[in-house]
Amino acid sequence: MVKAFEERKLSFSINGEERIPAIEMVSAIQHIQNIIFHLGDYFYGNPSRPKGDFPQVIKDSCTLFVMNIQMGSVHAEMQIGDSQVGITELGTLGERAICATNELIEALSHKDVSKEELGEIIKDPHRLNKVLKEFYLMWPDPQSKRSLTFGFSGKVEEKLNPEQKEVIQSMLHKPVEEYEKEVFGRVYELRVDKNRRIQIDTPEGPIDCNFTADIEEDIKDIIGNIVTIRGIMKPFKGKFVLSIDSEASIERNPQYYLTSIKRNEIEVKLKEEVPIDIEFEDDCYIASNDDLGLLAVQPKMKLLIEELRGQLNVLWQEYVLVDEEELAPSGKDLREMLISIVGAQNV
Repeated sequence: MVKAFEERKLSFSINGEERIPAIEMVSAIQHIQNIIFHLGDYFYGNPSRPKGDFPQVIKDSCTLFVMNIQMGSVHAEMQIGDSQVGITELGTLGERAICATNELIEALSHKDVSKEELGEIIKDPHRLNKVLKEFYLMWPDPQSKRSLTFGFSGKVEEKLNPEQKEVIQSMLHKPVEEYEKEVFGRVYELRVDKNRRIQIDTPEGPIDCNFTADIEEDIKDIIGNIVTIRGIMKPFKGKFVLSIDSEASIERNPQYYLTSIKRNEIEVKLKEEVPIDIEFEDDCYIASNDDLGLLAVQPKMKLLIEELRGQLNVLWQEYVLVDEEELAPSGKDLREMLISIVGAQNV
């Protein structure tokens, strides 16, 4: 994977004719901006949504600003407005989105590019399809008299090969209407009318879940419990709803596994998952991991997991980003544990 550089710039040029329609320049900027928004949203850890605008935190970190523009043929230099400083080689959210855009363009320029190769950059198939659609709309046609080139992090601009547009089209598909999903959370609301729906408080936020009449008694039995439910996500009125039809889809499970933390607004996958014991008492969740000394109390599952991720990140900074000789023996043991879970200091 291309290393995230400190440069946050990209440039593009439209050539081939003396006069370039302004709408083509605006269209190219809009498509590349949408791609960077999608990638920033993905790296932030947000799930792909059927529709709607990007969160403000993504816009603040990934919005492009035009720094220089030359007319005649069009040449524009742009830079993300993200003012954060990355504390690891991952860089900031905006820098990571810029680098991933460069990776995607390089991959899409190869004649033998595969969907699997692109899936190594964007592992969410829904998000990948949206990004491919933006590339397809931006990519020049083989019959076009104009050419489009892009450059990243001060590198020489590379021309987009018009012959690759057909390859991109072959990888495009209609948005998946249904997909499998496993959710962890507490079942806290029940409707037994014709809709037959429960709500699950999950680390992603509340998720609606429809169930069939034949498992109604099994559903009633888990109200108020923390469970893992496996089912099919289906789009419904602008959001996805989970659907289940078997009691085998439900498992009582009071243990959650942390799989990532956020550093500088970027989701970083852990080397080892961290088990978290969770209870619900007096309208609050109580979560803990005794080995690491994690303890959090929150009224919502999303807030609970965010606090635990934050605590783990703080521990990593306090015990790994310091001189080991300053730590007591117990602190050194904790430091080794954190390195095995999160990783060592990046240089």
